[in-house]
Amino acid sequence: MEKYNSLQLREVFHLEFLRRLGRAVKAENYAVKGGVNLRFFFKSFRYSEDMDIDLRGIGVVPLKETVMKILDNSSFQENLKPFGITGIIPPDIVKAKQTETTQRFKVHLISSSGEDLFTKVEFSRRGFYGNPVVGLVDDGILRAYKLAPLLAPHYDNYSAVIQKLGALAARKAVQARDIFDLYILSSQYDIGGKHVDNIGPEIFQKAYERIFEVEFEQFRDTVVSYLSGEDQMLYDKPKSWEEIRLKVVNFIEEARKSNA
Repeated sequence: MEKYNSLQLREVFHLEFLRRLGRAVKAENYAVKGGVNLRFFFKSFRYSEDMDIDLRGIGVVPLKETVMKILDNSSFQENLKPFGITGIIPPDIVKAKQTETTQRFKVHLISSSGEDLFTKVEFSRRGFYGNPVVGLVDDGILRAYKLAPLLAPHYDNYSAVIQKLGALAARKAVQARDIFDLYILSSQYDIGGKHVDNIGPEIFQKAYERIFEVEFEQFRDTVVSYLSGEDQMLYDKPKSWEEIRLKVVNFIEEARKSNA
């Protein structure tokens, strides 16, 4: 059995969970967002511990039943064993957050080496923010685990940029991952005079200013540790963080000019 690290085991779980979810829920009712969206569909090399999904058209109880059915399914659990996931501890649904706005499923994955790996799948009903599309998960990721092709609904790159700019500007505590994700998206987004809807000048300005609030140490601890060993060697340097920040500053400036 091939050896996978803790981040990869979580990723396999997310992939196979999405495969099962797609069999139970119509594509127009949900969209993958955040770091998993960037990782699976936009070639991000930052792994994510958790998966966030926007949802509509499905009530609290039907979704709870659907997710718990997936997690408790014996064939689902058996499919994960070849990767080194020997057990799944589903959430205590009595204590789990299950509201009309947010449904949170905290899961523990037990590895063949005895590790207890925490991950979370969170569904939000705050509305779709952007343009959901159905796409294929990146072949490179699937090949790493020898998995079959996987189609899933997610936000397009235009929407991901809007979401990340908004998050960078609005969070109470600025996150290095938002800056890094914009760095990943910047080379895949053709500004070309396109107006960035729902992003006013104050958001551009706030996002721009917050880039300079994040020092290398935060980037190292919250982003670099979620990269592969090879990428850690490249990015675990203050100079690399400076280059990332400069790239994102220039990207925001270009986007702001295109909105003027």
